[in-house]
Amino acid sequence: MRKIGLAVLTATAVATATIGYKNYVNPYETVNKIADGDTFILENNKQAVRLFGIDAPELTNCYGPESYARLDELIKKRQVQLKEPVVDKFGRIVALVYVDGKLINEIMIREGYASYRSEPGSGKEAMKSAHEIAKSQKIGIYSKTCTDEVPPDPKCAIKGNHDLDRNEYLYLTPECPYYSAVILRRFEADQWFCNVSDAQKAGFKISSACGLGTNRTN
Repeated sequence: MRKIGLAVLTATAVATATIGYKNYVNPYETVNKIADGDTFILENNKQAVRLFGIDAPELTNCYGPESYARLDELIKKRQVQLKEPVVDKFGRIVALVYVDGKLINEIMIREGYASYRSEPGSGKEAMKSAHEIAKSQKIGIYSKTCTDEVPPDPKCAIKGNHDLDRNEYLYLTPECPYYSAVILRRFEADQWFCNVSDAQKAGFKISSACGLGTNRTN
């Protein structure tokens, strides 16, 4: 198999080696298996790697199985190049992942298999542009299959919104400002509720958008 380049190990990644990262990333890594649409396991050291700047649906959420299958198709048993690897608080490598010079992070976003998460680092512009393409074309996770603007049942119109940036579960009633601007993304565990009590039992709390601020609208 053709070698596709050297991994670029940043100073941050070197520093993290002192806090529990025992398995150094070799210049060429082969993918052993896929965990989900944004995480995979390396063959030589069983290290978990998460694709930087993207968030794929959980396997139990809308488009989760499709996202898993696409990443499997792109990289399983192939050599990957990990650029700018760092280690997160869970001990996973987080990196830009390349195969044959193609940025897999960007491909997953552009084809609608994952959403873009704004984080400091390289590749942001390519991934942000890919995000806008997928949204405008309403493909994959942005299709009607995985997004709702109107509740399927008019009696169950409370919007449960998982705010990924703050990792908060928030709900909005129809009376809340910005209610109509919030689109439910079932690939991110958003859901409809019939009453406030059900939303609270599910772990959602009232959004600050309900009179106090703004909420996600994109």
